[in-house]
Amino acid sequence: MIRCSSQTMQFLATAVILVWGLVPGHLALGTPGRVRETLRCDLMSRADYDQMERGYYEQILDAGRKLGGSASGPQRGGGPSQVCLSVNDLREFVLKPSLSVRQPVGVSWSTNDLGMRDRPYTVAKPANTVRIGLMGDSIAAGWGVGDDLGFEPILERWFDERSRKAGGPGFEILNFAVPGRSPGQRWYHFMQVGWVMEPDLVLFEATQADVGWAVRRLRELLPRGIGWDSPLYSDILAACGVMPGETSTAYEQALRPYTWELTASAYRAIAEGCSLRGVPSVMVVIPRVGRTVDAADHQRLLAVARDAGFSAVIDISDAFDGIDPTTLTARADDYHPNDKGHALLARRLDEALWHHPLLNTLRNRGASLGEPVVPATNAGLPSASEG
Repeated sequence: MIRCSSQTMQFLATAVILVWGLVPGHLALGTPGRVRETLRCDLMSRADYDQMERGYYEQILDAGRKLGGSASGPQRGGGPSQVCLSVNDLREFVLKPSLSVRQPVGVSWSTNDLGMRDRPYTVAKPANTVRIGLMGDSIAAGWGVGDDLGFEPILERWFDERSRKAGGPGFEILNFAVPGRSPGQRWYHFMQVGWVMEPDLVLFEATQADVGWAVRRLRELLPRGIGWDSPLYSDILAACGVMPGETSTAYEQALRPYTWELTASAYRAIAEGCSLRGVPSVMVVIPRVGRTVDAADHQRLLAVARDAGFSAVIDISDAFDGIDPTTLTARADDYHPNDKGHALLARRLDEALWHHPLLNTLRNRGASLGEPVVPATNAGLPSASEG
């Protein structure tokens, strides 16, 4: 098999961002047509693809750190300076609030005044309303689809309409997902902005890529003096013997054997943090388009999640099985789902969650006048079995 050099992989990662329309022209290399043809060929091994994927995100994050504070107000096109703001803590960056951007590829990206890739919400929870807080990665944030076409807004509409039709409470799913973050970073962000909005249930979206994200981000954070005192990482950092003042490469090499421990630590923190507040936590494992997962690694991820103490672990990683991946993504060079892919995820989540005992309890607790809610059917609404 022909293998691409590291320099070539770096080029491909940069060019992928260009295809996405997420960096200004002076930050990107190559042309979209050449990139598409390069990425469609079968010359890349799994390791090459992983390296490209890593470079894809790290360049977005790096550009976001450099440009995050330089642009303001709604704009058209352009790059990370229009999407994120740099912060000097474990999160690295946050989404810019009150944003409305239409990328050159025609995909809308909007945020509300709270910096969420979501519709507007009040901080205070409305009466007779069940709130679900969603943590997740770029897929949960709806990377690559329009504002109302991700699985989160679809699921929120179905839950809300179905519950109200049955005389139950309203439903709000608050999207705290931000692209390019490790599980620990997602949790840290949620602790800063999520609890104040009084969620009744926390939904944590995960993929097999969760394993390894902490190493990717810590190799960048530790040289900046960030993360050393985090309870998510401090014990593991001590165990692997790293010290301040070392290089990113040294940190990565030392932490690489601890990828599963870092993942487990973050999962435990999420489950325990929710439990302490009396809020149930549900982990949902979803697929990435066109990415095969080692069966043993997948089972290990599920075991780590169950051992962490989530109230429930739901596996819908087979949602795309048997479907031509080229029909599930708008670009052949990317694993983020398109509109069809997100609709499939929404249907599977609906099927798994709507009659789940945890959600039944919340619907009954939130019912007006204390009247129990009769379990609703999907009449008049899209169902998980349709399409």
